[in-house]
Amino acid sequence: MSALQFFHPASAEEAIALLAASPLSVDSPTQRRIRGATHLRDTFGSGRRRPAWVWSVRYADDPTPLGVVAAFGADAPDDRVFVLDHFGLPSDPGVARALVAHATAEAVAAGADEAGIFAPTGATFDDTALARLADPLRAAGWRLLVERRHYEFEPAAGLGDGVPTVLFLDPPTGPDDPRLAACHREVMRDTLDAHDAELIERAGFEQACRESLAFLLDSDPVGCIRLATDGAGSLVGLVSGRLMSSGRAFVLFVGVCRDHRGRGFGRELLAWQTRELIDSGATVLIADTDNTNLPMARAFADVGWPQTETRIDLVR
Repeated sequence: MSALQFFHPASAEEAIALLAASPLSVDSPTQRRIRGATHLRDTFGSGRRRPAWVWSVRYADDPTPLGVVAAFGADAPDDRVFVLDHFGLPSDPGVARALVAHATAEAVAAGADEAGIFAPTGATFDDTALARLADPLRAAGWRLLVERRHYEFEPAAGLGDGVPTVLFLDPPTGPDDPRLAACHREVMRDTLDAHDAELIERAGFEQACRESLAFLLDSDPVGCIRLATDGAGSLVGLVSGRLMSSGRAFVLFVGVCRDHRGRGFGRELLAWQTRELIDSGATVLIADTDNTNLPMARAFADVGWPQTETRIDLVR
């Protein structure tokens, strides 16, 4: 058997064709969507996918691609790779392991620190049905961080109306608004979010607060954020949501300060943000919450959000 050759597509057009034709290593709505023409044209056009972030493999004596792995990143030309998320693996387990190992090494060198799998609702990383994908990822050094509930659906009219909001919500005056840092800091205390909990364990609480808030502000405009206060004027929590020009809308962050938890405020914040996005023209609502974050999972269920997939987040 001839040697394996790893390669990047020579152009965006070649990359799009390669990803569109890639086999489904696991079947789910998102796995199908990211192979679609609309997603591929949009992400390559914006720079969130690039030929340099697509890895394929073939035999030296045969030009036929055997499989593909790709990354999704930020749209700034000088930004780092963010996450490996597209896996169309070869049927040969040895070739699949080699491709994932090669893509992982180059992606990590470029700054990638996560891999993500969208799988059917209820799936886990240990499921036999995911072994074809999970085994080469484990062999490449990836480990499970958290399994998440993914929500992505077309909202019905009136969604969120059944949960009234008694809180007062207003935007921060800017990224330096002291209320924002103070509120976010209290949200971080005893957090149930796996990513933030791991950040706290790695960097310490104070540094984790700074990094988490910086990530929140770097990812989306500060105008997406609303600070919530109760009738006494106490900061209760914050919520962030963003509507894209496509009509896709994201609930980016819902957090309740530690001393105000257990009163249903997370549900109220989610319901308020849901109504705001729908009223602003959202045609698709999107969010995620950790399986282990039971209060937030209950909030999504109470507001009427249906889980559509499982999102599996992996780290090195």
